Amino acid sequence: MKAVNSYLLKSNQPIPNNTMKYFIIILLICFASPLATFAQVAQSEAAKSAQEKGVALQKQKKYDEAIASYTEAIMLEPSYPDPYRSRGFVYYLYIKDYSKALADYNMLIKLTPNQSYSYSDRARLYNAMERYTDAANDYTEAIRLKPDHDTHYVDRAEVYVKANQRDLALADFNKYIALEPTEYAYWKRAVFYEKIKENELALKDFNKCIALEPKTSSPYYFRGQFYYKKQQYDLAVKDFSKAMAVEPGKAALYRGRGDIYTAAGNYAAAIADYETSIQVDTGRFVAKYAAYGSIISPLVRTGKFEEARKYAELAFDPNVIRYIENNPIKHFIDVVRIDLPSKQYLSALAKLDLANSEFGSSKIDEDIRKFRYSDILVLKGYVLEKLGRYAQAKEVYEQGLLINPTQPDVKDALAKLKETVITVLANDILSPEIQLISPQASRGLQVVAIGTNTEIIGKASDSSGIASVKVNGVPVTKIEDDGVFVSALVLKPGSNAIEITATDNKGNVAIKKFTVTGTAATPVVIAQKKEVEVIMPVVTEKQPVFHAILIATNDYEDPAIQDLQNPVKDATELEAILQTTYTFEKEHVTTLYNKSRDEIMQALIQKSSSMGANDNLLIFYAGHGTAEKDKFGDVDGYWIPSSAKKGVNSTYISSEDINKALKRSEARHVLVIADACFSGAFTRSLSDANIGIQKQYNVPSRKIMASGNMEPVPDNSKFIFYLKKNLTANTERYLTAKKLFDSFYEAILNNSDTSPQFAAIRNVGDEGGQFVFIKK
Repeated sequence: MKAVNSYLLKSNQPIPNNTMKYFIIILLICFASPLATFAQVAQSEAAKSAQEKGVALQKQKKYDEAIASYTEAIMLEPSYPDPYRSRGFVYYLYIKDYSKALADYNMLIKLTPNQSYSYSDRARLYNAMERYTDAANDYTEAIRLKPDHDTHYVDRAEVYVKANQRDLALADFNKYIALEPTEYAYWKRAVFYEKIKENELALKDFNKCIALEPKTSSPYYFRGQFYYKKQQYDLAVKDFSKAMAVEPGKAALYRGRGDIYTAAGNYAAAIADYETSIQVDTGRFVAKYAAYGSIISPLVRTGKFEEARKYAELAFDPNVIRYIENNPIKHFIDVVRIDLPSKQYLSALAKLDLANSEFGSSKIDEDIRKFRYSDILVLKGYVLEKLGRYAQAKEVYEQGLLINPTQPDVKDALAKLKETVITVLANDILSPEIQLISPQASRGLQVVAIGTNTEIIGKASDSSGIASVKVNGVPVTKIEDDGVFVSALVLKPGSNAIEITATDNKGNVAIKKFTVTGTAATPVVIAQKKEVEVIMPVVTEKQPVFHAILIATNDYEDPAIQDLQNPVKDATELEAILQTTYTFEKEHVTTLYNKSRDEIMQALIQKSSSMGANDNLLIFYAGHGTAEKDKFGDVDGYWIPSSAKKGVNSTYISSEDINKALKRSEARHVLVIADACFSGAFTRSLSDANIGIQKQYNVPSRKIMASGNMEPVPDNSKFIFYLKKNLTANTERYLTAKKLFDSFYEAILNNSDTSPQFAAIRNVGDEGGQFVFIKK
């Protein structure tokens, strides 16, 4: 500008045209730069304002509006990193739109490649997406950028835990403790040790937590929870009591100790603690639900139904019930609130069945899961008693004890139920019930053959037991304990009159009459060893649904029980085959790897009892097994879960336990595949008598396929090798379990020292049908 002024002062001549042009350009340059800077500042301030508005809206839980503000900030200033980070967080945590969140985090890293938080943010997203390798890599980059940031190590450690990379996880937990040797750091490692079943190391770290913070309640709470989960209830109560002494007046501590007392069967002490927690509660609705929902159980178990109803009404307050809107326990509370006072037992039963069906997919915390499920079973047993269904009540009570043996009220109920049944039987004047199973109108998959021979398959039932069954006056020689019977007949052409007579142990008689038309085209079952074609009819009502529970144990808590290498690997490979080759959808497959006895029994009972006539269940077990003779000389078979203690049979899973778990199932077919030492011992409680007939898909079955008889099975099992191989190589659309077994039976005999077994499970509803694998 000074140069222009100098030129004008020194010259009286007109400014040349070119000079004027340059003069204007210079003026524009001089004034445009400040104007541009001002506009940029204004734009940046507007973007910052939109970002701050988005944060405020996010705090108010107005997530869509917050996203709009963050988007506005990005449009105003595309290179501004904060709104990408904020919007990505909302997409990830609240909207659950992981693809949009990932796009924002990718842009954040592009704009701030040297900031560790950019990578740790994306790592958390990858963790939620179960992309554990990507998450670990991002945490590694965050650590490279900020090596002394301790939380990156613990976050990466937890990713390694999920990816089953234990050594890497432990190294990170150790690094975290080295950087920050606090109570929290030791607690995180203790939880890791507990997860991998290193209980002594876990307890050592819990003790370290107490040593570091002896005057706060949380270390005692953590160790008390550890004892609680290990069912060491006396030690758990002591720790919670110490926590209360250090920091009295905490409602959560009273609720926690109340849970322990409930689990231990000390219902009076539990009620007292829950009442105290309600009195000292600060007023948060979620805490109120925890108290109201918890106290109902011990009140019901001690017969204090009116008090339980009052708390159930409080739990259904609109501000409280929203915390369990997707929790099946709400059905349990609703039964206590409405159905029990009005004696609407059928309605109660329907609600409890609904709770049972929803329980498998619920997000209830694993620590209290079995106790809440036990509540549902116990109340269902009570309702069944009120309906006079004593046999069913007994079975449900027994299932409850399988999950949680420490239930004095259930033991008392079973004892009283036994007395009730004795009284009922003494006055029994009712005739038995006769159910005709085959022949009947066929549905679904069919086993079709032509001939004139047939078999009458039926079931006779009575509370006093069945003394005899006759078909056309001829006594049936074998009646199963659950009343299933088979009688062979030769049909004559035309109409054949059939009469079934059943007599119970009190002398009451029932007669069922029907006719069967004998023709060359009558669907009957041919000889056992002759091949039968499995076909799908042209029209079916519903496609069958296939479920699987895959149980595998590599790691055992008891050092006296040797760990295994292959069960989880085998189960994982079988899972892949079932989902990719056969009609087992992911949402219907439950995996129980290295789980406790209680967790396994709960899953078996819940799954099997929630199924209907269109469902089919495959149960697979791989792990240690054993067998022992009882005092009568009978052989009992056992599966050994990860929580087992060597030589303590009550910590094992017996064949009788499996039978009780399956007894209430309405599933069309149940197939148990057991790959364990002495798994053939399970057939000692099974019927190996073949009923001599291949039946339609619609005829229920309960079968077991065992890797061996009464001999040990190696960790590297030939049975599972051929099972996976033949399932994979199968080219048939429909493959029966029997045909699958036959396809590798001789191969195992020729290539191992084991003798596989295939038989019907006795007394749990097998009617001679076949589980059928259907290829996709």
